[in-house]
Amino acid sequence: MLCGGILFAFLSGKSAGRKQEKLGGLKKKIKDTDKSIKATKKFQKAVKKTLESKKKALKEIKKVKYKKKKLSVKETEDFLKKYKTEKK
Repeated sequence: MLCGGILFAFLSGKSAGRKQEKLGGLKKKIKDTDKSIKATKKFQKAVKKTLESKKKALKEIKKVKYKKKKLSVKETEDFLKKYKTEKK
């Protein structure tokens, strides 16, 4: 009787179906994990590119030297008059 039950279960494939259900769930989890890893790597790559471009822009700004504007005496006096604080 016991052998007949085991033989019937083997031939009917019920255990194989459960195995496939378990494997299917695991395979789906693996695919989801792979997708999340790819998304994270893509995001990291984008952040790295933006940081590199910002570094490059900062270096360019540091390289630029601004020339001092030569002011005449009158312009300087006008500027100082405008921002001069009155003492009481």
